[in-house]
Amino acid sequence: MRNVQHVTVLALLAAVALAGCRSGNAPARPAPSTTAAQTQPASPPKPQKQFVTARGIYLTGWSSGRKQWMQETIIPMLKRTGLNAVVIDVKDSDGAITFAMDNKWAKQIEAKRGQIKEINHYGFAQRCADIDWVMKLLKENDIYPIARIAVFADDILPRVRPDLAVQRPSGGIWENRKKEAWLNPYSQEGWDYQVAVAAEAAKKGFKEIQWDYVRFPTDGQLDSIRFPGKTDESQADTIARFLAYTRKNLEPYGVVISADIFGLTGLVKGGMGIGQVIHRIAENVDYICPMVYPSHYHKGEYGIPNPDSEPYKIILVSLRDARARLRDTNCKIRPWLQNFSLPDRGRYGGSRYDSPQIMAQIRAVRDNGIDEFLMWDPSNKFRGLETAMGQLRSELAKPAVAKVPAKTKQEMDAEAKAKREAEKAKLAGAQPNAPAQRGTTPGQASTSPTPQTP
Repeated sequence: MRNVQHVTVLALLAAVALAGCRSGNAPARPAPSTTAAQTQPASPPKPQKQFVTARGIYLTGWSSGRKQWMQETIIPMLKRTGLNAVVIDVKDSDGAITFAMDNKWAKQIEAKRGQIKEINHYGFAQRCADIDWVMKLLKENDIYPIARIAVFADDILPRVRPDLAVQRPSGGIWENRKKEAWLNPYSQEGWDYQVAVAAEAAKKGFKEIQWDYVRFPTDGQLDSIRFPGKTDESQADTIARFLAYTRKNLEPYGVVISADIFGLTGLVKGGMGIGQVIHRIAENVDYICPMVYPSHYHKGEYGIPNPDSEPYKIILVSLRDARARLRDTNCKIRPWLQNFSLPDRGRYGGSRYDSPQIMAQIRAVRDNGIDEFLMWDPSNKFRGLETAMGQLRSELAKPAVAKVPAKTKQEMDAEAKAKREAEKAKLAGAQPNAPAQRGTTPGQASTSPTPQTP
């Protein structure tokens, strides 16, 4: 009987408890601890792109690794001249990366060290023994670091991975005139390798990724090339897709993206057989860096007898055309200028470059309303640069102002032609013996001499 009563009491208590739950009178759960919620680690902020007005120089991977030279020569020179940026090879056009990296392609290359001569010959991952020291030095001196990465010009990875190489129709690795291999621009894995190299550069502290050799081959037996995976899209479309793909994949690192292009891309409408259509590239990068080296223009280009001897003229019109091509984009221009001398090669070259030529180039840049530039000297000697910068100090302290319109040569020629035809029509409609009139009214013809349009 006691057991029955006990069970009955328990049943009643359970019913009461259940009724309380259904009516909303159940005991409240303890509130979560505010202190505990506040101590949860917050997600780190996404890195943001840092845009600066960059005026800088190029350094090889080998040069950047020379600590004493960097401390005693390069940093003081940058300070004296007011230059604030350096472009350092992270992957050069021979395919060698400057410092050791932790990605699967670098590991595949290292596994072949001693078996493939190009790896040791080019100093793969051995050019800068202490990249962290370099980045610390640049940061301490407020120098903007740019990572130069040569994309498809690569004589190492294609040797290790022939399946990623541009090939001959009969099979095997295709080579250019210098007997160098190239990565296949259609290879998705080749694109991923570039992203991996750029990501490691960003992790080291580089604020900008600058793509070089972002094009198809230009020399060698071009009619004996096979591109595995080639599609029907144009070369320009392929290059644009590569740039869009890499830009998207590098967004988490907050790096500025730039691309080196041929100086003539502003003049021509097509891709010059290498896939570089200036406005297509500009749509997928933050900066284009036209290599407007006067020595690289053929004699007679733009109507200039010898562009190498007239650096101001050739750069003024080249950048004018580039600006015109970019009118409908948000891309900026930061040109590469010449700080070296090229021997006379018949069709181009032959002038000695020193401070006067450097000053002329910088003035041509500024007369296009552009405040940024980079100096290219493959020997890293920078002859005449400090003198030129010293003489331009007061000019460079002021904002650049465009003195030429952003119009292409074709547009300028069309306007000049239309003007000449209008003047001819005007003269043809004038009275043969009418005296010259001052201040003729609109629609009246004047017989006053008409100056010739250049």
